[in-house]
Amino acid sequence: MKPFVPFTNIVRIGVTLVRCFFSCVLFSLFIPQQLHSQTVTTGKSYINISRPNGGTFLPGDTIEVRATIAVTGGSNTATTRINSIRYNDTINIAKLTYLTGSLKMLNNEGRPQRSFSDAADTDSANIDIPTGRLRFNIGATSGACNVLTQGTSITNAGFLWGALMPTFYGSSCIRVFVYRAQIKNAAAIVDIDTTVLLSSGNFRYRFGSSSVDSLSNFSVYKIKIAPDYGLCTNAIGTNALISESGGTFGSGHNKNRITNSPLVPLPYTRKMFTNGAPNDNFYGLANNTSGTWSTNPNLSQPNAARVFNIWDIMGDHTGAAIPANGNLPTDTTVAGRIGGYALIINASYETNRAFDQTITNLCENTYYEFAAWFKNICRRCGCDSTGKGAGSAGYVPGPGNDSSGVRPNLSFTINGEEYYTSGNLKYDGYWVKKGFVYRTKAGQTSMNVTIRNNAPGGGGNDWAIDDIAIATCLPNMKYSPSITPTICSGNAATINDTVRSFFNNYTYYKWQRSTDGGVTWVDVTAPIGPVVPVWNGTAWEYVSSYTIPPAFTTVANSGNKYRVVVATSLTNLSDVNCRSTDPTTIVTINVINCGPPLSTTLIAFTGKLTNGKATLKWSTNTETEPFYFDIERSYNGTDFSIIGTINSANNPGAVQNNYSFLDPDNINGKAFYRIVMRTNDGQKDYSRTLQLTSATETFSFSSVINPFVNALLFDVVSAKDGVAKAELIDQFGKPVKNKSFDINSGVNQLTFDNTSALAPGIYILRVEMAGTSIYKRVMKQNH
Repeated sequence: MKPFVPFTNIVRIGVTLVRCFFSCVLFSLFIPQQLHSQTVTTGKSYINISRPNGGTFLPGDTIEVRATIAVTGGSNTATTRINSIRYNDTINIAKLTYLTGSLKMLNNEGRPQRSFSDAADTDSANIDIPTGRLRFNIGATSGACNVLTQGTSITNAGFLWGALMPTFYGSSCIRVFVYRAQIKNAAAIVDIDTTVLLSSGNFRYRFGSSSVDSLSNFSVYKIKIAPDYGLCTNAIGTNALISESGGTFGSGHNKNRITNSPLVPLPYTRKMFTNGAPNDNFYGLANNTSGTWSTNPNLSQPNAARVFNIWDIMGDHTGAAIPANGNLPTDTTVAGRIGGYALIINASYETNRAFDQTITNLCENTYYEFAAWFKNICRRCGCDSTGKGAGSAGYVPGPGNDSSGVRPNLSFTINGEEYYTSGNLKYDGYWVKKGFVYRTKAGQTSMNVTIRNNAPGGGGNDWAIDDIAIATCLPNMKYSPSITPTICSGNAATINDTVRSFFNNYTYYKWQRSTDGGVTWVDVTAPIGPVVPVWNGTAWEYVSSYTIPPAFTTVANSGNKYRVVVATSLTNLSDVNCRSTDPTTIVTINVINCGPPLSTTLIAFTGKLTNGKATLKWSTNTETEPFYFDIERSYNGTDFSIIGTINSANNPGAVQNNYSFLDPDNINGKAFYRIVMRTNDGQKDYSRTLQLTSATETFSFSSVINPFVNALLFDVVSAKDGVAKAELIDQFGKPVKNKSFDINSGVNQLTFDNTSALAPGIYILRVEMAGTSIYKRVMKQNH
């Protein structure tokens, strides 16, 4: 793997800095004779102003670039301070447009400290807009700035030491210099899949009396322009991240996990949780984040049981009953008690990676969700510009009375390119899922993924991460007319599967059959595709159909299973790891010996609920032989049982025969009914299934058989009797079918017959009754 060059630089002379909250910054001298010494830490980050809650990058987005310098220690003498400080950068004017008036200085929490003019005048910043070159002269005594004449020289550059404002607890001066640029919104210049470079930029400065420049040596950010799909809206596949227990960091009895994480690269180093650790640039793995062994997340603040007296006391996120709440801290004082681990990062000024992994065995041309759960874990980590901490008298909180300090901001990269930023994570005590959807290219089967700190350090910027996942976005699949169709022996039967997805790339499929209960599957069609999905208003969809031939609808075939497998390419369709199916709604056929067709047919079937009880009514045409009506009920639409049997009228002279049945059981929710006409010698015929619900419905569709071929079957529920007018309208607004129906109170089964001649495509089914109209989008297919 290509080595990572951090976008930061740390130069330390004479001291080691140890972070301490509220009142102190501790120093450990390792050159005792040096009375005054300094630490310089620099970092470069950015935020997507246009997407404060997180997102990918799109043309027109505004990017704020932030260059941070933190100086610790020293004093106001030439030999004990940092001198000749300046920052130079060049905007990529080919892809970015500078936003005038955006040169500013902030503190590390993003609070404005000073604004500068763009012009080369008396203040200490300047941008030459035609070339994109800019410069800040930094520190005390810094003077007028002209980037064209001063270049990278020391002219008018100033000096800093730790006590200058804005200061972090009086020991570190932290200044953030920013500018804004907009990604050009012209397809000929910037479009989807374009890479926009943010130039490296550089701080230059000198220690004490040195005449040699030290440089920050930032690297270039590569911003990838990509669609902002959010997270997967359909089903999620198996996590491609295998290590670290599938991104969950595992579990154990020990409060602190005692092994390093292979996913967390240097310079982050693991430390055990104590009252003062893990500190800046360290991480911990724990099932309880207290500084002791407390399991009380509601302890007051400050409290010695909390890390730095203020961090949250909590458990991990994996398997939480309420995902936003996460899990409670594990009580590891109880023998054998096991708790899941979370990764806790104490980020500093450097924009270091907290997660780095190369994922293999991916599928080409496939959408993956790259996401994780995060939590800002410090409510009172702020330090205002005067150096007062959130626990000190006179502290000035941030906007909205926020005392959490620097808000974490995470960047997700793929193969070294910046695809997504999380936005600033406010402190609210909850976990939040952040991530985006990425599509692999043709032939791509691996990628390197990272999550890194993208915020300046100081007070705050402490966060937890758990449940990292890279998983496929799968389509939704729905079989029709039933997942347990009853078929008369020796008859061909057509089954359908509607494939729906927010993405239109699952365009290859094949049908399979299993004769051993789903253990093994055999193809019954050749691969089919690419098909052309149709946008239905919320998703792309198409219908795949298979006609089971009579040779496979014998009684011996009863219980055979059928399914569709779909994929994004022919290559993926042949790979069991890269194709998709719905394992929970596989079609299982029920084959019965129906004998010759019955001479009598059902011509109407309706039902309604009255005071919680179902009344069913049906009619037949002329009856030429005696038979029975078995009334069957199901609560899931699949598993039916007989709840009553009625003898037929056996009246050959009647043109129409009417029947009714009252279900003795109360219905609370939904119930499904069907009528089975059965002769003495075992011949059967089934009605359509009728759905009744206890929910109040005035006038609505109960069910629609969609897609349709030769006939469009639909059920309408009405609160009263009346006449309904139904229309089938094509995509040009022209009615192609219309019919009036007598409607009874309850559920009514209606049909548009003879639809085979209609052109395939999308239609609107409209039904109007008593001034109220209802609509349903339906699809006509050829077979």
